[in-house]
Amino acid sequence: MTQLFEVASQFPTVIYTTLLGIVVIYWLVGMLGLIDLDFAGDVDLDIDADVDVDTSIGGLTGLLLTFGLTGVPFTLVISIIILVCWLISFYLQFYILTWLPEGWLYYLIGTVSDFIVFLVSLPITAIIIRPLKGMFKSVETTTSQNLVGKEATIATGTVSETFGQARVFNEGAEILLDVRCEGEHSLKMGDKVLLITYLEDNHTYIVAPYPQ
Repeated sequence: MTQLFEVASQFPTVIYTTLLGIVVIYWLVGMLGLIDLDFAGDVDLDIDADVDVDTSIGGLTGLLLTFGLTGVPFTLVISIIILVCWLISFYLQFYILTWLPEGWLYYLIGTVSDFIVFLVSLPITAIIIRPLKGMFKSVETTTSQNLVGKEATIATGTVSETFGQARVFNEGAEILLDVRCEGEHSLKMGDKVLLITYLEDNHTYIVAPYPQ
């Protein structure tokens, strides 16, 4: 046990140890009922598999879409990513990094390894959450209907009759939705739109420019 804490508290593993500690506290507090774990708040990250992700989607959202980390609550995805990162980083630290001499080279390799560990964790997490996606479909349908009538912000470069993404805030959680618009509308990133209709068959929303 002493060796476990020693390895977990060393750089670079300590970074993921800290994040894992935050995740554990979050779930413990949630199970005590002090905060809303919001299992249905962001399941609408799911997108159609045959639609190419627009290159204008950036940051963490773009990574989630690229690796297929969708269809389950965002908080659960992030929690699993951090847990996988911690496990990989721990064994990397124990078997390899701990034998490197202290100095600038050690910290350089440690920093690079943290980044690589994060990238490696994404496809692993995608495999882990795959069987979980079906658990949230019924919750998704109910939540999706409740979003109709809300204001959203376009997140992709453009929106057409076949492709588009928009962000909406629901009970404090940011959700990324698949959206479509009629050909008469010209929408671009940052535009405010109104969610008019939810199409359950393909899990998309029809949107229109938000009335000024």
